[in-house]
Amino acid sequence: MKIDSVKIFGERHTGTNAINLFIRENFELKFKYYEFLGWKHRLAPKEVEWSKHDTNNVLFIFLFRNPYTWLNSMYEEPYYHHFLKINDRSFEEFIKFSIEDYENSICLWNQKNDSYLRMSKEVKYSLNIRIEDFRLDQSKIHAMIAEIIGIESAEFIAFSNYVNGRGIEINKDIDQSLTIPELTSSEINYINSFLSQSIMKEIGYDFL
Repeated sequence: MKIDSVKIFGERHTGTNAINLFIRENFELKFKYYEFLGWKHRLAPKEVEWSKHDTNNVLFIFLFRNPYTWLNSMYEEPYYHHFLKINDRSFEEFIKFSIEDYENSICLWNQKNDSYLRMSKEVKYSLNIRIEDFRLDQSKIHAMIAEIIGIESAEFIAFSNYVNGRGIEINKDIDQSLTIPELTSSEINYINSFLSQSIMKEIGYDFL
């Protein structure tokens, strides 16, 4: 069966909106939204859930981002409306603060990404993309998508803007956002004490 749809999963600040627009510009695929397996930022559904849906013609894309830059972006804008003062504190206090159902943001990173890695192995068609790789070489990502959906040639239209849920922000420096911030030894030690070694290795990120 020909792939005609795409479903994107990824945490906040991992480029879900950018990948969405990139695919819209380059491929004729339908998008699966909230009504199909829920929120794009959720824990990836387990097989007992997703197997109730017809996924045979769906390409699942899972997005990943370096935990150190991701934590910094979450600190600047956590998209967490349950407690609006969550980032009215230092970065070190923030990374130790409980968020949603998780002990801290590092545990959130571990569990969300672990669920994406798991589901990517379960479904018929999947592609794991590190947002850093997308920024570095969009033509390669384009070729990977084209190969999976069975298109020999497709026009490549690069996407160079920073985009979030509010739309395109022309003054945002993407490369700066993806640059690992200067962290204190205390902050690094705390983050590393929670980061999963197996997940870091599987995605291909190095510990500081």
